[in-house]
Amino acid sequence: MNDGGLFMLRDEILDKLKSMIVDKFDLKPESVSASTTQGELGIDSIIMVDLMMDVEERFGIEFRELQFPKNPSLNDIADLIEANLNG
Repeated sequence: MNDGGLFMLRDEILDKLKSMIVDKFDLKPESVSASTTQGELGIDSIIMVDLMMDVEERFGIEFRELQFPKNPSLNDIADLIEANLNG
């Protein structure tokens, strides 16, 4: 499913990303914000790779590099999505 678009707004990216994480990890929406980090979610590196594959599918992108900052926040992941959407 491709919910992405070349000109997707930052807020749309964060909303879709947050929704994915809330659904995937059965979290309360109010417990996840743009500044929530991988560590705060309890996601290890293997689960993070699985999540990023889901992100690629959801946004219809393919990450050119899978190099993430240590303990990325949703904002960090949104930056990667945005960079890949906007080429």
